[in-house]
Amino acid sequence: MNVISRGVRNALRSPLKSGAVIVMLAVSIGLVLAMLVARSSVDAKISEIKATTATGITISPAGVQGGMGGGDALTADQVKTITATPHISSASSTLTDQLGTEDTNLISSLALGNLGQRQMRFEQKTDSAQTMPGGASGDTVPRKAMTPRTTVTGTSNATTIVKSDKLTSGAMINGNSEDLEALVGKTLAEKNNLSVGSTFTAYGKTITVKGIFSNGSVFQDSGIIMPLATVQTLTGQAGAISSVTAAVDSSDNVASVVTALKSALSDKADIVSQQEQAANSVKPLESIANLALTGVIGAAIAGAIIVLLSMIMIVRERRREIGVIKAIGGTNIKVIAQFMTEALTLTIIGGIIGLGLGVAVSGPITQSLVAGSETGGSAATRGQGSPQIRAGSFGGVSAQLRANVTSVTSTITPQIFMSSIGIMLLIAIIGSAVPAWAIARIRPAEVLRSE
Repeated sequence: MNVISRGVRNALRSPLKSGAVIVMLAVSIGLVLAMLVARSSVDAKISEIKATTATGITISPAGVQGGMGGGDALTADQVKTITATPHISSASSTLTDQLGTEDTNLISSLALGNLGQRQMRFEQKTDSAQTMPGGASGDTVPRKAMTPRTTVTGTSNATTIVKSDKLTSGAMINGNSEDLEALVGKTLAEKNNLSVGSTFTAYGKTITVKGIFSNGSVFQDSGIIMPLATVQTLTGQAGAISSVTAAVDSSDNVASVVTALKSALSDKADIVSQQEQAANSVKPLESIANLALTGVIGAAIAGAIIVLLSMIMIVRERRREIGVIKAIGGTNIKVIAQFMTEALTLTIIGGIIGLGLGVAVSGPITQSLVAGSETGGSAATRGQGSPQIRAGSFGGVSAQLRANVTSVTSTITPQIFMSSIGIMLLIAIIGSAVPAWAIARIRPAEVLRSE
């Protein structure tokens, strides 16, 4: 009988003892696989988040925010500078304007409350018979004959403002065209009895309704979205841009892009990024990845210790057998090979069971780690507020950021399986190293004399 077959048979000659070792190895190797799956899945999600979430930078004219303030509009040359900046994967330009009663036949769907009245108190027309709250003294000043305005946003890419699934009817407009067409908010359309194919006037031109949208916001659903060039032409602002929303290829590059843009645009533009939010969005997942790596290392060490202690115990129990084999001509290499085969056999059997166990529990373990981290991570994110990537007045990513941590899907790949098998073999080798050294030190004469 050669050393290989003898090692395999010896591994199974004590079912109770071998069974206990195999069970412990199965748990250890199963945990290795589950943690490898968790780490791989979380790493993949982190890469996805860095490429798609919180990578937006909003560039607006210096001194302008939300349609208020001073400053000059951005120019076409400045937009070219922005799009040419390294790591910017895409950019969408917008021009926002307000339609008053002299500009359109539309009736605004917004009702002026005290905030709206306050913002519009500088209208030219007045009605002295009515008053409104005045300054800090509490005096009253003549109330203006105020009419809510309708916001019109020209955009080079309408999908950055309204996603296709937010269209309740009709089709998306082409932001790069100069067509006299528009997307109309649901509440504005209802107020003016508009539907797809209807027309309205704006800036002395007839505009066709191409689609109706609803973003679920009263303000957003009372606005109009048109192609950028169309709004520039109708308002007499050729090449003017009120906001550029740029997407960076990875959140890791947001800081360097902001620095480059500030250098290139100087004091002509205000730049707002979501660098901090990008970091917060992946921080819980990075914690999970580190925890999973610690679990892999810990489970591998535990498996190696199990094999090591088991083989040391086996060597001590079978010193006489080792001495006899050496006495009848067995070399150290043959004896060590026999015991390493025994250790490898136990590890492989435990590994096969463990891999099956790992496949079964990898999903629940991954989701458990994610759920545990989400509680603390989401609280930290909420504490930072919810900045938004804006295109004109619309859009946002806060809901997506909150969903990132809970949307990790565990996936077992061939690479993970091969890594698990490699770690399994490493466990067997490490666990056999010390027993092999002990076997080499056993002298047949001493063993037989003591026995």
